[in-house]
Amino acid sequence: MKTYTMESAVANFEELVKEAQEGLTVYIIANDGGEYELILKRMPVNKPRKPGSLKGKFKIADDFDAPLPEFEPYME
Repeated sequence: MKTYTMESAVANFEELVKEAQEGLTVYIIANDGGEYELILKRMPVNKPRKPGSLKGKFKIADDFDAPLPEFEPYME
């Protein structure tokens, strides 16, 4: 576990990230006294999208373009 002030954390941010990657717990003390923990969270890699993968999954109703009854007063 390592603790840094906000000023030293800003100045040595790359070092803090490396320490978090190594599994160390890194705490940053803010100017207002708040304590924050820097954690490593690996984001999942998105697979490339495949065009047309949802083809046939949705059906549009035959009356999709038909006027809605709620708008009849506005269409007169």
